Amino acid sequence: MKNRFRVGEVAKLFQISASTLRYYDEIGIFQPKYTDPENRYRYYMIEQFVALDTIIFLKKSGFSIKDIQQQLEHRTPENTKELLERKLREVEEEMEKLKKVSEKIQNKIATIQEGLSLSANPSLVYRWFPERAISYLYNDAPIDLVEESDALYVKDLEELSLAGIDYDGFFTGDFGAIVELNSINMEGPVKYRAVFELLHQKKEGLKTSYLDAGMYACYPHRGQYETTKTSYSYVLNRLEQDGYRVAGAPLEIAMLDESVIQDEKAYITWIQIPVEEKD
Repeated sequence: MKNRFRVGEVAKLFQISASTLRYYDEIGIFQPKYTDPENRYRYYMIEQFVALDTIIFLKKSGFSIKDIQQQLEHRTPENTKELLERKLREVEEEMEKLKKVSEKIQNKIATIQEGLSLSANPSLVYRWFPERAISYLYNDAPIDLVEESDALYVKDLEELSLAGIDYDGFFTGDFGAIVELNSINMEGPVKYRAVFELLHQKKEGLKTSYLDAGMYACYPHRGQYETTKTSYSYVLNRLEQDGYRVAGAPLEIAMLDESVIQDEKAYITWIQIPVEEKD
C-alpha cells in the first residue's frame, strides 16, 4: 500500500486546496514528515492523516488556528473536552444572536408586506390591537414633526450613546407618533405630542411603555407626512357614518418610509384611531 503522498495528492484526497496545505506547512501545524534523500522532495506519511482530519474537523467547526495548534500540541481528553465545551458555549451564544436577527428580519418582511397590501388596497378597517410595547423618543407638548423630527432624531442618538445602549439602527416600521387630536381640525399642520419606537423585541436599558389595547379605525395614508389631514378628514367622516366615535388620540405608524422607498409620494403611514361604538 502506498505510504507517501505529495501535496497535490493529499489535497485531492482530503478535498482541500494545495495552498491551504502549504499554509499549514508554513505555520508549522501540519508539515511533510519525509524528505527523499535523493531528490529532496517532501512527502506526507499516511500516519499523519489523523492529524489532518483533526485540523479539518476543528477548522470547519469554527476553531481558530491558535486553538487547533494548542489542540495538536497538548492533546488530552481533558483538554479536548474543555476546548469543545468552550466552543459550544460560543456557538450557542451566536445561535441566540442569529435567532434574534432572524426574528427582526421576519418582522421587517411582514411589515413591508403589510405596507404593500395597504398600498394596493387602501380601505378603512376596524381592527383590534393587543397592548403594544413602545419606548418614547418624545412625550411632551405638541410639536410640528416636520419641523422638529431632525432635532429629535439627533437627541435620541445622543441619549442612546450616553446611556451606553447598543444601537441597532432604525428601519421601516420602527417609528410611530401620537397625534394631538385637536390639531386635526385646526388650521396649520397636524401636531404630535409623542414619538415612539415600536419594540418588536425587548431592548435592554430602554424604558418600556405600552399602547392601549382596543379597537382602532385603521386607514393607510399614501404620500408625504404633511398631507395626512386629507386622510383624517376622510376617516372622521366615515366614523360618523359607521356609528363610531373617537375614543383617544390617533396613532400614526410609518409602514413604508424612506428606508425602503425613494418617492415620498409612495410613503405609507398607517393611521390608527382608537374608537368605540356610539350609544
